[in-house]
Amino acid sequence: MKKNDKFAVVALSFLPFVMVIGNSMFIPILPSIEADLQISSNEAGLILTSFSVPAALIIPFTGYLADRFGRKQVIITALAIVCLGSLISLLSPVLADKRFSYYLLLFGRLLQGAGAGATSPLAMAVIGDLFTGKTRSTALGTVEVFNGLGKMLSPFFGIAAMMLIWYGTFLFYFFVSLAALTAIYLVINIDRQPEAEKFSLYISSIRSIVKRESRWLLPVVFTGGAMMFILFGLLIYLAYEAERQYHITGLMKGMIFVLPLGLLTLSSFVSGRIIGRGTTGIKMMLSLGFSIILLVLIGGMVYHSFIMTISVLSFFSMGTGFLLPCCNFFVTGNVSKKERGIAVSLYAMIRFLGVAFGPYIYSIWMYDEWWMFMYSFLIVSATGLWLCAGWLSLRKQQSLFPSTA
Repeated sequence: MKKNDKFAVVALSFLPFVMVIGNSMFIPILPSIEADLQISSNEAGLILTSFSVPAALIIPFTGYLADRFGRKQVIITALAIVCLGSLISLLSPVLADKRFSYYLLLFGRLLQGAGAGATSPLAMAVIGDLFTGKTRSTALGTVEVFNGLGKMLSPFFGIAAMMLIWYGTFLFYFFVSLAALTAIYLVINIDRQPEAEKFSLYISSIRSIVKRESRWLLPVVFTGGAMMFILFGLLIYLAYEAERQYHITGLMKGMIFVLPLGLLTLSSFVSGRIIGRGTTGIKMMLSLGFSIILLVLIGGMVYHSFIMTISVLSFFSMGTGFLLPCCNFFVTGNVSKKERGIAVSLYAMIRFLGVAFGPYIYSIWMYDEWWMFMYSFLIVSATGLWLCAGWLSLRKQQSLFPSTA
């Protein structure tokens, strides 16, 4: 890979990094934000929800916007919006009283989410435009590494920035987003011209694929969304438990998030290798993932301690890491190349809606731990059965129409 290509890959790798740390960085510091702004736990959860909802809603339309106005232009504009949202969030505690500053903070987070949601899917698209063959594979692998590092290190970023003052996290996020914007502007050169596609045709394509493939596509995308809903909900639960029940603060609090998020990244990598073996590998990962998740949720209902909480979240993260690549495989491998972008966008949207509402709902559920784990168990059980039914439907469809992908 040439030197300029390496710079381009690093610049593009900042895009999913910006998306990942936009929420994960704030999870361990939510109790501190709640105390300073004098808000309730579910209002604190909305600080994460206000980022993820606009991100989720804009993702399906990112491809259309990029084709309409150009990939580089959309990325730069989106990162500028992230920077603006970060500045608004940063200044909100000092520009107004505590109640109004909370609403101003939510507005800043909404802008951050809208901008970040428009950038993340375009990293892979730009790589597809710039690179081919082995170079493309290397570039995609680098982007995934940055994605994993963002998940693992974001709690440390949040804690480290908060040690000065909690809204210092927004200053850090501003500089990361500004660095990404500068790198994209200086390094990325895309010759591809914007394509004028009618918005009505794009919406029609979305409706068409959902209607035609709903029997297997809906359970797949909702399984991904459910796993992220529970995962981010349990991360919020851990943040509050660590600080309020066990008085764990500072960098030590950041460290307790490394194990579950690290296991999520590692198990995703392992699962991706195994499902490459075909149907046997997919069956193995689905069975193992759901079995681990259901068992640890039962454990959470039966026994409660700090070690148990860490164990439940860690094994849940591992099981989720085994499941998500299977969902990725179903979505990318069972629609035509022309429709793949739409299917992936819908899948990403539902996953981010899970990330959006998990913190808010679990900030309510966490005050009754037994029912919190029971609700989680029922959600996983229902999605597991639905996914199995969807897979059987897909296999039947492929036996009738073997060339659908």
